[in-house]
Amino acid sequence: MTDSPASSENLPLDIIKPPVFGSGAERPEELPPVEPPSAGYIVQLFLIPALIVMAVVGVWALFGQLADSETDWKQLTSELGSSNEHRRWRAALGLAQVLRNQQIVPDDNGTPLAKQPEVATALADLLRQSLASNSTLQDDIKHQEFLARTMGSLDVDEVVLPVLADSLSTDRTGDVRKSSLMSLAMIASRHLTEQAEALDTTVKKSLSDGGAIYMLQEPLTQPTISDEAVWKQVKLAAQDEDASIRHLAAFVTGLINGEEAMQVLTVMLLDGDSMARANAAVAFARSGRTDGVPVLTQLLQEGSVEMPEQDFKLLSPEAQKQALSFRQFEQPKLLGTCLHAIDMLWKEKLSEEQREALRPILKRLGTDSTAADIRLLANSVLNAE
Repeated sequence: MTDSPASSENLPLDIIKPPVFGSGAERPEELPPVEPPSAGYIVQLFLIPALIVMAVVGVWALFGQLADSETDWKQLTSELGSSNEHRRWRAALGLAQVLRNQQIVPDDNGTPLAKQPEVATALADLLRQSLASNSTLQDDIKHQEFLARTMGSLDVDEVVLPVLADSLSTDRTGDVRKSSLMSLAMIASRHLTEQAEALDTTVKKSLSDGGAIYMLQEPLTQPTISDEAVWKQVKLAAQDEDASIRHLAAFVTGLINGEEAMQVLTVMLLDGDSMARANAAVAFARSGRTDGVPVLTQLLQEGSVEMPEQDFKLLSPEAQKQALSFRQFEQPKLLGTCLHAIDMLWKEKLSEEQREALRPILKRLGTDSTAADIRLLANSVLNAE
């Protein structure tokens, strides 16, 4: 009787061995041979990222050098007038960086580039020449937009304001006019801050969301910008058919301030565009006046309730798309603007009757708004009591 082969399960562990394959036996699939990395692979892995880092550092060093050089701005300004589009935009970006850096770190004489008349004159002349060409080419329009917006960084009013009055005129394109209004807002804001700090009655309001803003107790006796040509164009912009130009004009008018500005803003409280009305109401709040409170209350009320579903379904597909876009993007900004204005006025300026009308609206916004920052701000105003 022959013994049956022993099962591996019954053998001691030390004699269970893997099979040995001889030269003639069937081999399992072999792994590829291990080879040292090629020179090309090492270049890709180490040298190319190193070159990218060196390039970034080089660009950073170049901008730092531009900001420290007294002559580079002249070269950049000259290249802004180049017919070569690429050279022109490289110069534009370089000049913008120089102006920004010199606002942070002035030159050896302590005078920022933005305050030097020679710089302002060179840039204003470029914008004036571009406007005089009456070109309708898109590249030229973009060039004008950039130059018009750069004017706001320059602190030489006697040079800058006349050319901004030209770029803001009604025969310019809408985008150039908007850029001009943005620059005027920057200039007027600087002057408003200077005048506000000089007044003993000015209150620097700490807003509920941690921000801070100057609040006048009454409008300024003198406007922050007195150039008649500029003021004429701003008043025309306040009546423009383009709603986005009107709401920018309302913002600028509030920063120009003064009694005549208050008269323009009173009319703008009735504007058909909600953002124009909001900016006018905020301007009154920053001047310590409650003229805009009814508008602020109405806008907050409208923003605190959803449109009924049956009304939404009656809208055309395009109108539905616009309504959704407004609700998602524009309305949170509008509500935030209105809440900041109410925050400024809440304790010292609003009557108990006005606060009573606002409380249920603020409570709804504080619980039902889909925007977290709006909920936070609404509750902060209520808790400030």
